[in-house]
Amino acid sequence: MRALAALTIRAQDDERARVARELHDSTAQSIAALTYQLAAAARDCVDPAITRRLHEMRELAGEILEEVRSMAHAMHPNVLDDLGLESALEWLTRKTEEHTALEVALATQRSDDAPALTREAAAALYRVAQESMRNIERHSGATAVHITLVEKADSVSLDITDDGCGFDLQEATHRRPGMGLFAMRERLGLVDGSLDITTSPGHGTRIHASVPTGTGHPAYLPLVN
Repeated sequence: MRALAALTIRAQDDERARVARELHDSTAQSIAALTYQLAAAARDCVDPAITRRLHEMRELAGEILEEVRSMAHAMHPNVLDDLGLESALEWLTRKTEEHTALEVALATQRSDDAPALTREAAAALYRVAQESMRNIERHSGATAVHITLVEKADSVSLDITDDGCGFDLQEATHRRPGMGLFAMRERLGLVDGSLDITTSPGHGTRIHASVPTGTGHPAYLPLVN
């Protein structure tokens, strides 16, 4: 059952990565080419009214391009595979500050003897961060978030703390058992990790996720290139 669950999640991750690459390498590139063509047409046009419309179309195409790129990164950030969890968290922090009023501070600590984090463990921790930021933005009313990533010889931990309104954990679990953040507990369990949530109404929320280093499962073999 554990191997099957791990294989299912890896298949989902690989499919998300494939779709994200398609959006970034094909769809986004086509839209980018369209914006260049519209810019060239506007430059060569002698009719002021048509020129104005072409500029408006180019601006709209540019907005669509940014939406597609954001969708691709949200679905599966290439930086997670290329540069690792720390760089992916830096990207998530930057994008959150660009698109919300939240102030997000990221701190990282890495001991010299900390081994490289496995792909599945990095993905699980990143999904916790992503879902946490989504919930904070939508529900917490917070103004500031602190993220701390600590890599040690035997474990990697991720802490996410906000100054929002908090919530009743037991009530929320009962009311929304499928809530994405709590579903991450199951995903972390597949890499022998754990998820702890500390919160109460009016006192903000702290998410603590931890995985032992070197954890992985034979089912986590690449399914696609």
